[in-house]
Amino acid sequence: MNIDRLYILLVCNLGASTGVMVTKMKEIAVKSEKLKNVDIRIEAHPAGEIQEYIEDFDVIMVGPQIKHKFAELKKLADEVEKPIQVIDTQDYGTVNGGNILKDAIIMKLESAEK
Repeated sequence: MNIDRLYILLVCNLGASTGVMVTKMKEIAVKSEKLKNVDIRIEAHPAGEIQEYIEDFDVIMVGPQIKHKFAELKKLADEVEKPIQVIDTQDYGTVNGGNILKDAIIMKLESAEK
């Protein structure tokens, strides 16, 4: 993997349920042999605060509970050329931090190719 840094911003309604996801994703990242040399930062913040944080992160992932705000959030992400996507509902519901982390890595790699 050709990334040395992966800063993931999870955007949600209030931050509570997504905070659990952050913890799970961090646990997986720490145990991953492939990610041991990657500087990883994962945080969750409410959608209303996205402009305060967006420039500090490499990828933006939106909680499925606020996918109705995606167009508005995508406009902000596009302005600073950050990849953004809605987290898979099933992965979110089952707290599958591994799949969500994998999606974030793919987003980062694809954005680096552009």
